Amino acid sequence: MKFSNKSSNVSSFVAAICITIYIGAIIFGAVQIAIKTGERRNLAEREFNDLVDRAASSSVFLGFLSDSYNQIIRDFLLNSETLSGIIIIGSGGEFAVEREIGRYIIWNGTAPRFRTGVPLTSRPFSLPIRVEGQRNVTVQAVFSYYDYYFYQNVLRNTLFAVLLALIIALTTLIIELLARNKRVYQVRYPDTPSSSSFGSSVTFDPVCERLKSELQRCTSSEQDLVFLCAEFKYQIKSSLFNKFHDETVNFFTSWDLVFEKGDKGVSIIIPDMNFEEGLSKAEDFRNHISSVTNEYEFYIGLSSRAGRLVEAERLMTEAYTALKKALSDSDAYIIGFKSDLEKYRRFIKGKIY
Repeated sequence: MKFSNKSSNVSSFVAAICITIYIGAIIFGAVQIAIKTGERRNLAEREFNDLVDRAASSSVFLGFLSDSYNQIIRDFLLNSETLSGIIIIGSGGEFAVEREIGRYIIWNGTAPRFRTGVPLTSRPFSLPIRVEGQRNVTVQAVFSYYDYYFYQNVLRNTLFAVLLALIIALTTLIIELLARNKRVYQVRYPDTPSSSSFGSSVTFDPVCERLKSELQRCTSSEQDLVFLCAEFKYQIKSSLFNKFHDETVNFFTSWDLVFEKGDKGVSIIIPDMNFEEGLSKAEDFRNHISSVTNEYEFYIGLSSRAGRLVEAERLMTEAYTALKKALSDSDAYIIGFKSDLEKYRRFIKGKIY
């Protein structure tokens, strides 16, 4: 089974892109809102100054707080882009108007006042105006920072960006899972358990002697066993190899079951573990070694007893052959040989009878 570092690199790259899109969308939305808030305040100040001029001039022609005068102020509010409520106070009376009744203005008897603590609403603007026959005439107004359509567009664009990042991440995950499912190598050996057909292309001692004893013990207790060999594709420095060896011993915890394999690999005996568990352990082992050594051209071959009365030489040769295939296949980092137990049992039965 292969777990390619290329896939992990692609996943990391895609994750970085997605995170960048998330952060970029949030920052872009926040900047747009900040800019819009400043623009609305400037616009509100201009509209308030226009209101003050309109209130002063209309009092001359229409009469202060007359019905026509009040209607002019009401129409101004409705046509404003930012103002939410207006209060005009003078010695001759008071007039108040708001976009949403009861939201911005409260009445204390006959005296209107602006509410405090209304979300996204400014502190009141206030300016005095001169009206003939009136004293202490003041125009007040509040405006809203909230622009429904603008915020709706910003939120929609942000959600689109987040959705795009999620689609990219999900697509990458699906492709990686599909690719991983296609990268399973299980070579079945239905033939004799004898190791004679494998020759003597590998050196088995002292690994072979220890494997023989472990196989005998596991066979007597009906336990499975995995033999795993791992190797860097290229020569590494001795200091790095020493670190690799130490990490291997720490990972598998049994120092007496870890053996050096040349100057760039190890052989490992793992009792009481089946083939599938061995593949999972090999994946974890490879990820760990790659992370601590920053060397990703690291390959693993493995085989298991799988209920067979298998000889140590054959089990080792199966694992070494798997490793050789992994080293020669640039698209495979972990390969496991799995025996066909049913054919093996039929073979044994034929031998007995």
